[in-house]
Amino acid sequence: MPEKRFNSFLKTKILFFLLPVILCFLLPAPALASGESSQRKVILVICDYLNPDDLNRTELTNLHNFFGEGGIALLNTNTAGARNRQNAAVTISAGRVALSSGAEPLVFGPRENVRGEDPAVLFQARTGITPERGNIVVLDLPSIQWANEKEQNRAEPGALGDALHNKGLKTAVIGNSDLPGVPLSNRSAALIAMDRKGIIDRGNVSEEVLTYDPVDPLGHRTNYTKLNKIFLELQPQTDFMVIDLGDLVRLEYKRTNLTSRVYIQERERILREYDDFIGLLMEKTDLSQSLCIVATTIPTVEENSEKRYFGFIGAQGKGLEEGLLSTPTTRKPGVITLLDIAPSIGAFLQADPDPLYIGRSWHVVPEENNLAIMQKVEKRTVFASYLRAPLVKGYVLLHLIVLASILFFLVFDPRKGNCLGPLLLGLIAVPLTLLLVCLTDITDLWLYLALCLVINIVLVLISIWLARDKNYDSLIFLCLATVIALLIDTISGGHLQRFSVLSYDPMGGARFYGIGNEYMGVMMGATIIGVSLLVTRLKKRLTVQYLLAGALFLSVLVVLGAPWWGSNFGGFVASLIAFGYTFLRLFGIRVRPKNILVGLIIIGLLCGGVFVLDFMRPLEMRSHFGQFAFAVQTSGLTAVKEVVVRKLAMNYKLIRYTIWTRVLLCSLLALGILFYRPVGIFRRLLTKNPAIAAGLAGGVLGAFTALIFNDSGIVAAATAIIFPAATLFYLVLREQITLS
Repeated sequence: MPEKRFNSFLKTKILFFLLPVILCFLLPAPALASGESSQRKVILVICDYLNPDDLNRTELTNLHNFFGEGGIALLNTNTAGARNRQNAAVTISAGRVALSSGAEPLVFGPRENVRGEDPAVLFQARTGITPERGNIVVLDLPSIQWANEKEQNRAEPGALGDALHNKGLKTAVIGNSDLPGVPLSNRSAALIAMDRKGIIDRGNVSEEVLTYDPVDPLGHRTNYTKLNKIFLELQPQTDFMVIDLGDLVRLEYKRTNLTSRVYIQERERILREYDDFIGLLMEKTDLSQSLCIVATTIPTVEENSEKRYFGFIGAQGKGLEEGLLSTPTTRKPGVITLLDIAPSIGAFLQADPDPLYIGRSWHVVPEENNLAIMQKVEKRTVFASYLRAPLVKGYVLLHLIVLASILFFLVFDPRKGNCLGPLLLGLIAVPLTLLLVCLTDITDLWLYLALCLVINIVLVLISIWLARDKNYDSLIFLCLATVIALLIDTISGGHLQRFSVLSYDPMGGARFYGIGNEYMGVMMGATIIGVSLLVTRLKKRLTVQYLLAGALFLSVLVVLGAPWWGSNFGGFVASLIAFGYTFLRLFGIRVRPKNILVGLIIIGLLCGGVFVLDFMRPLEMRSHFGQFAFAVQTSGLTAVKEVVVRKLAMNYKLIRYTIWTRVLLCSLLALGILFYRPVGIFRRLLTKNPAIAAGLAGGVLGAFTALIFNDSGIVAAATAIIFPAATLFYLVLREQITLS
């Protein structure tokens, strides 16, 4: 019995200890989710000098299908310096605009040597860091760091690699764009995968991935047998891999040494090899767990000369469908930036974003025929960029000529100057014309110019036809029509401003959404003058005057300041001051020290409210207001200093070189001359119409506040002064004709 009891007891104990082990096998492992995330992989293929037209070629089946069936976008290629491969790579790596060292990076792997020296030994001597066996190292990392420390953008190349390494993920790079016979290597793509220490875990960037043939037009070209083998070996071992298909870069370097026929033949051959590799990539990659990205990060020399500064990018994989890539950085489907690549890769691999990232991760806006839409956007954007300089210069020149001519006729023969009245109305209607013409997608130069002329004439004729009070109604119509059109377009997403020559340029990248400083100045000037004339027109209907003036001023302020609409904080502050002053003058409220103090408090509270409102939104949805508030929170006064220095530098540069400086100075000079000649007419007009005097004063104040509170303030100030100056000249001309 004791023995039986002992055996029973032993069996119970054994079962007791074995039960947890059995349950561990039977129950789902709690680490399954993390295991799934660890299987995720990102492969980034750099195909610099590929162009959008190549993607339409159905014979390049794999390339065509990759972009046509995935998420695609044009790629803004801005860096902290020139648009070249080195700067593009460190910008992607940093998640904000950055600089390389100024030369091709010195990137070396195991089994290579630098003038007989071991790269790992040299790297340790330069950085104090001992790389692990098999690591690829960036020897000129200190030079890259020094280059970015001199800049105000606080970029830290290697932020992406650090974020992945902190997650425990492995990085790799394969391939190069080496130009044999050139002293420095051409291995810029490797900078995308490096961490802040200048280290990439695995890969091969040596001449082993090249093949040499002395009778080959390129001499050296990618050895795809070797490249494919390395890719298949490293794919299971790494989580993020950069592959540089460098033959198009080598071809462009050799272009001047080849005949056109040979160049075309070689390019066709390279494209077929690229197509085959993309086919292999898609075949050997599990897209249910992986993300494949193909990108060209810089424009070609030919595209640069044509002012086509976009690169482009395509992505296929988990969670992506056919459509256009979009990010909160641009808020424009089909356009993203180099800055958005690192956050998107990090988000897919579930790595914590680096706090220095400025870019945001992408999402797909579903669209059929995504290739056609992307190329249409590029065509319209390039067309607007091409026309911007000559049209703006022509408008400015005509504006100054008309003002000078009116001054001449006012002094010598006012009645002959009457013929310039419709022309002056046409100049006032130009900003609205350049907005409305974007309702069409015309990219033919002469047809575009003809349509602009027709729209402008129609607007002038409508304004004259509507005018019952010949001195005011034409101006009221043009001013308020401009304001209402801008309000509607801004609220609806800025689709017209996106392609207007008087707006921001997505290729330039100073702004991608909201209302730019050109149209901000137009909106502010047109609102002030339109409201002032409307108050004059309504005469003694005080309640209506209050309501209309308040409604228009408030509507413009809300649209300008809202982060999800105008997102122009400088314009919001400038307009708030100018509108407040104009409102007080219009309704005879004295500007006393007490009123000024109250006004400043209100302005401060409203500005603070805008910042807080944007800052409370999710990080990925914040505009530059919220990003600035976050920068102040993390970096303190350093962030404020950086913004102030950048804005002052930008204004100083623009004041010296932009043609808008001439508009502002000449308009102010013309107003000064008008004050004295013809004698007394200026004073008489303003005395008879105090509301117009208030509008003129508010418009000039608005121009100066726009100059102060905006980073391209001279542009906003110049466009803001157009409406007060042109309106006053028109009214003085009409007044002089009446008197004579």
